[in-house]
Amino acid sequence: MSTTLDIREVVAKFGRRQEHLMLILRELEIRSGCNCLDPATLREVAEEMNLPASAIAGFVDFYTMFRTAPRARYMIRVCKSTPCHTAGAIDVFESLHKLLGIGEGEATPDGLFYLERCECLGICSVAPAMMVNYDLHGNLTRRRLARIIQSYRESAAADGQGSGRETAAAATIIDDPRQTRRLLADIGRVNPARIHSYIKHGGYAALRKAVAMTPADVIAVVKESGLRGRGGAGFPAGLKWSFVVKGPMQKYVICNADEGEPGTFKDRVLMDGNPHLLLEGMAICGFATGATIGYIYVRGEYRRSIDTLRHAIDEARTKGCLGTNLFGAEFSFDVFIKEGGGAYVCGEETSLINSMEGLRGYPRFKPPFPGQAGFRNLPSTVNNVETLMSVPLILDRGADWFKEVGPVSCPGTKLFCLSGRLNRTGLVELPMGATLREIIDVYGQGIRDGRAFKFAQVGGSSGGILTDELLDMPLDIDTPMKQGVTLGSGVVLVCDDTTCPVDFLLQTLAFFEHESCGQCIPCRVGTAQLHHHARRLAERRAAPAELDQMLEKAQLMKKASFCALGQSPIVPLTTLLKAFRGEFEDHCRPGHACPACDRSLGQYYRPGRTH
Repeated sequence: MSTTLDIREVVAKFGRRQEHLMLILRELEIRSGCNCLDPATLREVAEEMNLPASAIAGFVDFYTMFRTAPRARYMIRVCKSTPCHTAGAIDVFESLHKLLGIGEGEATPDGLFYLERCECLGICSVAPAMMVNYDLHGNLTRRRLARIIQSYRESAAADGQGSGRETAAAATIIDDPRQTRRLLADIGRVNPARIHSYIKHGGYAALRKAVAMTPADVIAVVKESGLRGRGGAGFPAGLKWSFVVKGPMQKYVICNADEGEPGTFKDRVLMDGNPHLLLEGMAICGFATGATIGYIYVRGEYRRSIDTLRHAIDEARTKGCLGTNLFGAEFSFDVFIKEGGGAYVCGEETSLINSMEGLRGYPRFKPPFPGQAGFRNLPSTVNNVETLMSVPLILDRGADWFKEVGPVSCPGTKLFCLSGRLNRTGLVELPMGATLREIIDVYGQGIRDGRAFKFAQVGGSSGGILTDELLDMPLDIDTPMKQGVTLGSGVVLVCDDTTCPVDFLLQTLAFFEHESCGQCIPCRVGTAQLHHHARRLAERRAAPAELDQMLEKAQLMKKASFCALGQSPIVPLTTLLKAFRGEFEDHCRPGHACPACDRSLGQYYRPGRTH
């Protein structure tokens, strides 16, 4: 455990402001040697930072990446989200159980390994996946698991810090010349660790061009391009920028890189492969909105991305692409990193801002919107990675170039994250409006093992279900909404005819219950009740009337929940029930056979096991 001296040293390293709490606690946890923060350490942190002990305890309790009880040297977290579940996460967990002789929430007697399940790790294209401390491992098989565990044993014997290689970001990009690579064009060509490589390929030319314009002219170009947010809501980016309060006060640009939506891994690939494009986009946004400081909020699991971005920031400062008087203009801009702690709700912009300030990631009332009162209660522009990285391309090549592809209402390209039962998974960039059939047949190369297509979930766990009759529907921002589906972050999770929709819903609703922040009753209670109903269906103990009860409760949650998380379960629930009502009703019969549900119940819902 950390000594008082260690705590003082760490607090002094980051500073005593509450907004640095995440970094302080993470470093202390690493130094502990057992991946935990004991109560005595938390009390000393509170004293050193002059914060109430309850504030520290509440913060640690909120974020799933922190623990207050000793675990082990190597923390094994097996992803159980729907992409990994459909790819065989149960087999992975059972194999680890046999290899290590421990169950969930247990440590090996030698104190080397601790085993637990977790939500999405952001490497869904190589599912099933797990994380050992901060090392990511994908495409897991029984044989590969044995090799990985042995490598960590050998590392521990040699007093190392870990072994095994993290999955490379480039390996998740589908190599197909038929796609329209814009954001992905330079990944693999530009060395992400060398700013000179980025500049050689035209990097920072757009920023140089922007600072020679007026802020209003920059916003006008972004508006003219028709760029809409790529994070889910699809709000016009230029219009959002124009709403930022004018005046001499400090303003911020915030990049939302907390991609916790199961099935999403595009931001990770972009940040790892071309970090300077993101920094340039943030700087242009800063110039346009009058902001001088930018923050990138990166989910805590993305250690490689965090390290890559920090190196890129240091390079940009040294080269004069960040800092004061950029390119001879009276404009200064710098970028800093904020880390997440494992909370899906922090993908919502006001929850993210609270987390940045060292608070629980509860959503805030809106209005005021972040453009009026955001980080530190000052005007803040929040965009996601894909949106901000589109901006330099627009400034460099023009609004008309951006509009050459995609529909008039939402032009440009979209990154689609392919996972599930496909022959080829990964990231693909296509014109907005590509069809599901094209994505599956051309870029996914069809369904694995010659099985039949059953459905695809588009948009992540909060997204809807598309079946055969919707295979030719354009996947843009507006068209899917007519079917009660949102494009969201571009997740395309494909399921074959072996998938049980009840089992799929069970995993989805377990996710929502786990990720509810608990701030409002409709979400806190509603997600638990919906998950309870889904479990009864899987156990063949539910009555047919419960199906309509679930719909009624989800509708109430949609109307009464404080934020989008509590409103989200209605989309997968209603679309699954609409498409597979018969299979749901079959599960209301006590004698109905369903191996998929039985496996999930046996693995995830044993007595004493958390879910």
